[in-house]
Amino acid sequence: MDGRYVLRKQPNVFGAIITGFKSLSTHIYLLLFPLGLDILLLFGPRFTISALTGKFFAMLTPYLESSAELKQIWSDMSASLSGFFKSYSLSSALRSYPLGVPSLLSGQVFMANPFGALPEIILNTEAQALKYLLIFGAFGALLGLIYFYGCALPPLREFNKQPSKSTLSSIGSLLLLPVLFWVGLVAISFPVSLIVSLLSLISPFLGLLAYFFCAMIAISLSLPLLFAPHAVILLNQNIWQGIRSSIRYIRPYYSATSLFVILSVLLSYLTNLLWQSAGTNSLMVFVGIFGHALITTALLLASFYYFIRVIEMNRETDLAKQALENIL
Repeated sequence: MDGRYVLRKQPNVFGAIITGFKSLSTHIYLLLFPLGLDILLLFGPRFTISALTGKFFAMLTPYLESSAELKQIWSDMSASLSGFFKSYSLSSALRSYPLGVPSLLSGQVFMANPFGALPEIILNTEAQALKYLLIFGAFGALLGLIYFYGCALPPLREFNKQPSKSTLSSIGSLLLLPVLFWVGLVAISFPVSLIVSLLSLISPFLGLLAYFFCAMIAISLSLPLLFAPHAVILLNQNIWQGIRSSIRYIRPYYSATSLFVILSVLLSYLTNLLWQSAGTNSLMVFVGIFGHALITTALLLASFYYFIRVIEMNRETDLAKQALENIL
């Protein structure tokens, strides 16, 4: 008998999600982060770049009116984009990716709250827009890191570990994660967009098929990386070690991890449809903000409990392999 083959149990996905909600009931203070961010977006001033985009569209218009058909297409597109940027606020960048404080309102464009219109700060130059974008992005990333670490503490203590100086130094390496995320996204998006566009010129069906396969490949490759920040905190590692640990621990439990991610995304998406249904002009928006904060924070806590169980099961399997090899 080959000692490499040991029957693996699968982590309890539903148990991890339930544990996340139970943990939140005793650490309700974690809701302050998403609640605070959405309240800030709901009542804070809007930093708009409609003046800049208006100048940009006006500059392009003479080049895109060479034919009546193209003129009509550009007219409709510019009107739609102008309406979007008139409502869009750069303060939405406070919801940073991939680590960030979850927000119900950051993905919405709105100009008023239940008590009236929001104050507006119009940014007239590219330098102003870039400055505020960097400020909001950096502050959002810092808030997201604090929130992520705060959600890690309850599972970390149940993992029989106490935060230490090495844990805090490992957390600092997570500041590199947004840079890696955006660089990787741009590096992957450009060739994928080029391939899909070329195939779409040949046949719209080929373009759709290529987009589908590229999306499936991207999801398959990124799934083992999702728990890299969890590994950084739970295992006191830097970001590169966390990426390797995430791949190593998640790969044997790929199917269970897929189920956990799908259930989390579905639960978050379906409840968001409910939270967003009232609109920002209704007092019911406060119910939506609270519900969104509750679900997203509980799911983040659940992800830590799930990954802890994955680590424990990997270690149990390694010990079983060693014992079997010693017997043989």
